[in-house]
Amino acid sequence: LHHYGVYLALILVSTRDNNWIIDMLAFKEFQPLITIFESANIQKIFHDVSFDLRILSTQLDCKPVSILDTQLAALLLGKEKVGLGNLLESYFNVQKEKKFQRVDWTKRPMSEEMLMYAVKDTAYLLELTDKLILELKEKGRLEWWKQECHHLEELDWPLKEQDYIDLKGAKALQPRERAILKALFYKRAELAEQVDKPVFKVFRNVQLMKFATHPPYSVGAWKSLRGVHPLVKKHADQWHAVVQQARRGPLDIYERGKHSKLSMNQKEKITALTDARNSLAEKLGIKGHLIMNNDQIRSVIVDKNFNSLREWQKELVKKHHLL
Repeated sequence: LHHYGVYLALILVSTRDNNWIIDMLAFKEFQPLITIFESANIQKIFHDVSFDLRILSTQLDCKPVSILDTQLAALLLGKEKVGLGNLLESYFNVQKEKKFQRVDWTKRPMSEEMLMYAVKDTAYLLELTDKLILELKEKGRLEWWKQECHHLEELDWPLKEQDYIDLKGAKALQPRERAILKALFYKRAELAEQVDKPVFKVFRNVQLMKFATHPPYSVGAWKSLRGVHPLVKKHADQWHAVVQQARRGPLDIYERGKHSKLSMNQKEKITALTDARNSLAEKLGIKGHLIMNNDQIRSVIVDKNFNSLREWQKELVKKHHLL
């Protein structure tokens, strides 16, 4: 929220007896931490682990194992609100102060109040895990959770930065508009890096999409814009030139990812399996994608491939005659 790119500013570690806040900006050697993360003999508990895995993979070249994700446990229990703050409030009547949610964690020194806020992210995780495990056992879903967490360890977790084509509405633009969008997208990133600010501090995605379809018509129009970084207006001639060059350059032709064309029979089977999955999910009180996501359904029907299913999913499919 405060800088260009992604910073690993803190790592929070808790055991049943102690809490540590590790200032990652103060160290250059991280091997002791990596050793812990990659040790199969040390259980690591996260909440909503996917982003953590991407950061650890990208910035520490680290692939954690023996991980458990409390958010995933909450999902498998059918809880509606699975954010850490929601769970802490529900189980421990602990509330996290919202005023620190947008704070710059790269600033030093950190106040005592900030440190106390940060440590709550891990201080309750072990006790929360104990409670979730009891509930998972009661519902017969503990093995589901273990298999899903193990599956996370097997995946690669690249930190994929948003590209221009990922913006909402980008794929629906005309090729010339998309060419302008692409040029302005990279120009914006260049300025954001230069001033060490997140790209939305240059101008927001909504404005970017508007510029792609209705770009300011002159240097003067760029100078008179509101809601943009001052350097955009100061160098209005450069931004105007970027648009003019994109107007003269090659079109941006977007080709959708190609799937093999489905037969009518395959479409009917996919619809039937999806409906059966949703019906079972409602009965179990969980989200349908946990039983089988859409990619898994397609793989099962089109490719006759069950390898993407975890063992608990296969057993559930068989038990409830979904196929």
